[in-house]
Amino acid sequence: MASYLNRSISLVGENTIKNISSKTILVVGLGGVGGTSLEALARSGFKHFIIVDHDKVDVTNLNRQILYLVSDIGRQKVDVASERLLAISSDLEIKAFDIFVDSITIQEFDNLKIDYIVDAIDSVKGKLALYEFACRKAIPIISSMGMGKRLDPSKVFVTSLNKTEGDPLARKIRYECKQLGINPSNIKVVCSKEVAIDSGATIASMMMVPSTAGLLIASEVIKHYK
Repeated sequence: MASYLNRSISLVGENTIKNISSKTILVVGLGGVGGTSLEALARSGFKHFIIVDHDKVDVTNLNRQILYLVSDIGRQKVDVASERLLAISSDLEIKAFDIFVDSITIQEFDNLKIDYIVDAIDSVKGKLALYEFACRKAIPIISSMGMGKRLDPSKVFVTSLNKTEGDPLARKIRYECKQLGINPSNIKVVCSKEVAIDSGATIASMMMVPSTAGLLIASEVIKHYK
Protein backbone atom coordinates (compact mmCIF):
# COMPACT_ATOMS: atom_id res chain seq x y z
CA MET A 1 0.00 0.00 0.00
CA ALA A 2 1.29 3.47 -0.84
CA SER A 3 2.98 5.17 2.09
CA TYR A 4 0.72 8.24 1.95
CA LEU A 5 -2.13 6.02 3.17
CA ASN A 6 -0.34 4.51 6.16
CA ARG A 7 -2.04 6.77 8.70
CA SER A 8 -5.39 6.27 7.02
CA ILE A 9 -4.93 2.52 7.36
CA SER A 10 -4.11 2.97 11.05
CA LEU A 11 -7.39 4.83 11.54
CA VAL A 12 -9.92 2.88 9.48
CA GLY A 13 -8.15 -0.41 8.78
CA GLU A 14 -6.58 -1.99 5.72
CA ASN A 15 -9.81 -3.69 4.67
CA THR A 16 -11.64 -0.37 4.46
CA ILE A 17 -8.84 1.19 2.41
CA LYS A 18 -8.84 -1.79 0.04
CA ASN A 19 -12.60 -1.53 -0.27
CA ILE A 20 -12.73 2.19 -1.07
CA SER A 21 -9.84 1.90 -3.49
CA SER A 22 -12.12 -0.12 -5.77
CA LYS A 23 -15.06 2.32 -5.67
CA THR A 24 -15.88 4.98 -8.24
CA ILE A 25 -17.12 8.31 -6.91
CA LEU A 26 -19.02 10.77 -9.09
CA VAL A 27 -18.33 14.33 -7.90
CA VAL A 28 -20.51 16.94 -9.58
CA GLY A 29 -19.45 20.53 -8.92
CA LEU A 30 -15.83 21.41 -8.19
CA GLY A 31 -16.26 24.63 -6.24
CA GLY A 32 -15.92 25.34 -2.54
CA VAL A 33 -17.83 22.25 -1.39
CA GLY A 34 -17.08 19.79 -4.16
CA GLY A 35 -13.41 20.69 -4.50
CA THR A 36 -12.70 20.12 -0.82
CA SER A 37 -14.71 16.90 -0.82
CA LEU A 38 -12.88 15.63 -3.90
CA GLU A 39 -9.44 16.34 -2.48
CA ALA A 40 -10.31 14.76 0.87
CA LEU A 41 -11.56 11.60 -0.84
CA ALA A 42 -8.43 11.39 -3.01
CA ARG A 43 -6.18 11.78 0.03
CA SER A 44 -8.19 9.12 1.88
CA GLY A 45 -7.62 6.26 -0.54
CA PHE A 46 -10.30 6.47 -3.21
CA LYS A 47 -8.73 5.78 -6.60
CA HIS A 48 -11.51 6.16 -9.17
CA PHE A 49 -13.29 9.43 -9.84
CA ILE A 50 -15.72 10.88 -12.33
CA ILE A 51 -15.57 14.67 -12.02
CA VAL A 52 -18.02 17.10 -13.57
CA ASP A 53 -18.01 20.89 -13.93
CA HIS A 54 -18.51 23.30 -16.83
CA ASP A 55 -16.95 26.39 -15.24
CA LYS A 56 -13.60 28.02 -15.71
CA VAL A 57 -11.47 29.13 -12.76
CA ASP A 58 -12.21 32.75 -11.93
CA VAL A 59 -10.33 35.13 -9.66
CA THR A 60 -13.40 35.25 -7.40
CA ASN A 61 -12.97 31.52 -6.70
CA LEU A 62 -9.61 31.93 -4.99
CA ASN A 63 -10.90 33.01 -1.59
CA ARG A 64 -12.70 29.72 -0.94
CA GLN A 65 -12.03 26.98 -3.50
CA ILE A 66 -9.12 24.81 -2.42
CA LEU A 67 -8.22 23.32 -5.80
CA TYR A 68 -7.25 26.54 -7.59
CA LEU A 69 -4.38 29.04 -7.75
CA VAL A 70 -3.81 32.34 -9.53
CA SER A 71 -2.00 30.44 -12.29
CA ASP A 72 -5.21 28.47 -12.97
CA ILE A 73 -7.43 31.46 -13.76
CA GLY A 74 -9.17 30.99 -17.11
CA ARG A 75 -8.64 27.22 -17.24
CA GLN A 76 -11.42 24.66 -17.10
CA LYS A 77 -11.98 23.45 -13.57
CA VAL A 78 -12.08 19.78 -14.56
CA ASP A 79 -8.60 20.07 -16.11
CA VAL A 80 -7.10 21.76 -13.05
CA ALA A 81 -8.80 19.29 -10.70
CA SER A 82 -7.51 16.30 -12.68
CA GLU A 83 -3.95 17.60 -12.54
CA ARG A 84 -4.17 18.28 -8.81
CA LEU A 85 -5.45 14.78 -8.03
CA LEU A 86 -2.71 13.17 -10.10
CA ALA A 87 -0.15 15.32 -8.27
CA ILE A 88 -1.41 13.76 -5.03
CA SER A 89 -1.24 10.21 -6.39
CA SER A 90 -0.28 9.30 -9.94
CA ASP A 91 -2.24 6.02 -9.88
CA LEU A 92 -5.67 7.65 -9.67
CA GLU A 93 -8.13 7.05 -12.50
CA ILE A 94 -10.08 10.18 -13.44
CA LYS A 95 -12.82 10.66 -16.02
CA ALA A 96 -13.58 14.36 -16.52
CA PHE A 97 -16.78 15.79 -18.00
CA ASP A 98 -16.87 19.47 -18.95
CA ILE A 99 -20.68 19.74 -18.92
CA PHE A 100 -23.62 21.24 -17.06
CA VAL A 101 -25.69 18.46 -15.52
CA ASP A 102 -29.36 18.40 -16.43
CA SER A 103 -31.97 15.83 -17.41
CA ILE A 104 -30.37 15.47 -20.86
CA THR A 105 -26.64 15.52 -20.18
CA ILE A 106 -26.96 13.11 -17.26
CA GLN A 107 -27.43 10.39 -19.85
CA GLU A 108 -23.65 10.63 -20.33
CA PHE A 109 -23.32 8.63 -17.10
CA ASP A 110 -25.77 5.84 -17.93
CA ASN A 111 -23.16 3.25 -18.86
CA LEU A 112 -20.53 4.21 -16.30
CA LYS A 113 -19.72 2.36 -13.10
CA ILE A 114 -20.68 4.69 -10.25
CA ASP A 115 -20.73 3.61 -6.62
CA TYR A 116 -21.49 6.90 -4.87
CA ILE A 117 -22.59 10.38 -5.97
CA VAL A 118 -21.46 13.67 -4.43
CA ASP A 119 -23.71 16.54 -5.49
CA ALA A 120 -22.07 19.95 -4.96
CA ILE A 121 -23.81 22.04 -7.61
CA ASP A 122 -26.13 25.04 -7.19
CA SER A 123 -28.60 24.33 -10.00
CA VAL A 124 -31.94 23.03 -8.77
CA LYS A 125 -32.61 21.31 -12.11
CA GLY A 126 -29.18 19.71 -11.96
CA LYS A 127 -29.74 18.44 -8.43
CA LEU A 128 -33.11 16.97 -9.33
CA ALA A 129 -31.58 15.24 -12.35
CA LEU A 130 -28.94 13.72 -10.08
CA TYR A 131 -31.55 12.60 -7.54
CA GLU A 132 -33.65 10.93 -10.23
CA PHE A 133 -30.55 9.26 -11.66
CA ALA A 134 -29.46 8.04 -8.22
CA CYS A 135 -32.92 6.65 -7.46
CA ARG A 136 -33.19 4.96 -10.84
CA LYS A 137 -29.75 3.37 -10.52
CA ALA A 138 -29.99 2.68 -6.75
CA ILE A 139 -26.78 4.65 -6.13
CA PRO A 140 -26.26 6.36 -2.75
CA ILE A 141 -26.05 10.14 -2.99
CA ILE A 142 -25.18 13.01 -0.66
CA SER A 143 -26.12 16.55 -1.64
CA SER A 144 -24.92 19.97 -0.48
CA MET A 145 -27.53 22.58 0.34
CA GLY A 146 -26.91 26.35 0.62
CA MET A 147 -23.47 27.25 2.04
CA GLY A 148 -23.26 30.84 0.81
CA LYS A 149 -23.84 33.88 3.06
CA ARG A 150 -22.71 31.93 6.14
CA LEU A 151 -19.65 32.20 8.41
CA ASP A 152 -20.01 29.60 11.17
CA PRO A 153 -18.66 26.15 10.22
CA SER A 154 -19.90 24.68 13.52
CA LYS A 155 -23.48 25.03 12.25
CA VAL A 156 -22.95 22.66 9.30
CA PHE A 157 -24.39 19.18 9.77
CA VAL A 158 -25.61 16.05 7.98
CA THR A 159 -29.28 15.13 7.84
CA SER A 160 -31.92 14.10 5.28
CA LEU A 161 -33.67 16.51 2.95
CA ASN A 162 -36.98 16.19 4.80
CA LYS A 163 -35.38 17.43 8.05
CA THR A 164 -33.71 20.66 6.95
CA GLU A 165 -34.78 23.97 8.49
CA GLY A 166 -34.21 27.57 7.47
CA ASP A 167 -32.59 26.77 4.14
CA PRO A 168 -34.49 28.28 1.19
CA LEU A 169 -32.64 26.11 -1.33
CA ALA A 170 -33.49 22.93 0.57
CA ARG A 171 -37.12 24.02 0.87
CA LYS A 172 -37.40 24.59 -2.88
CA ILE A 173 -35.69 21.29 -3.70
CA ARG A 174 -37.89 19.43 -1.23
CA TYR A 175 -40.99 20.82 -2.95
CA GLU A 176 -39.68 19.86 -6.40
CA CYS A 177 -38.80 16.35 -5.19
CA LYS A 178 -42.36 15.81 -4.04
CA GLN A 179 -43.65 16.90 -7.46
CA LEU A 180 -41.40 14.29 -9.07
CA GLY A 181 -42.30 11.52 -6.64
CA ILE A 182 -38.87 11.50 -4.97
CA ASN A 183 -39.01 10.84 -1.23
CA PRO A 184 -36.97 13.62 0.46
CA SER A 185 -36.21 11.32 3.39
CA ASN A 186 -34.13 9.19 1.00
CA ILE A 187 -31.80 12.08 0.09
CA LYS A 188 -28.89 12.62 2.48
CA VAL A 189 -27.81 16.25 2.64
CA VAL A 190 -25.28 18.55 4.24
CA CYS A 191 -26.81 21.84 5.34
CA SER A 192 -26.34 24.70 7.79
CA LYS A 193 -28.41 25.79 10.78
CA GLU A 194 -26.97 29.29 10.49
CA VAL A 195 -29.32 32.03 9.34
CA ALA A 196 -28.01 33.41 6.06
CA ILE A 197 -26.30 36.80 6.30
CA ASP A 198 -27.90 39.48 4.12
CA SER A 199 -25.20 40.38 1.60
CA GLY A 200 -27.51 41.57 -1.14
CA ALA A 201 -27.69 39.92 -4.53
CA THR A 202 -24.14 38.58 -4.29
CA ILE A 203 -23.84 35.06 -2.87
CA ALA A 204 -21.03 36.08 -0.53
CA SER A 205 -18.88 33.27 0.81
CA MET A 206 -15.58 32.48 2.52
CA MET A 207 -13.74 29.19 2.76
CA MET A 208 -14.76 27.94 6.20
CA VAL A 209 -18.38 26.89 5.67
CA PRO A 210 -18.14 25.37 2.15
CA SER A 211 -14.98 23.45 3.05
CA THR A 212 -16.58 22.13 6.24
CA ALA A 213 -19.47 20.88 4.13
CA GLY A 214 -17.02 19.23 1.74
CA LEU A 215 -15.17 17.50 4.57
CA LEU A 216 -18.43 16.26 6.10
CA ILE A 217 -19.44 14.86 2.72
CA ALA A 218 -16.12 13.02 2.38
CA SER A 219 -16.53 11.64 5.90
CA GLU A 220 -20.01 10.34 5.08
CA VAL A 221 -18.75 8.63 1.92
CA ILE A 222 -15.96 6.93 3.86
CA LYS A 223 -18.30 5.83 6.64
CA HIS A 224 -20.55 4.26 4.03
CA TYR A 225 -17.75 1.76 3.27
CA LYS A 226 -16.50 1.04 6.81
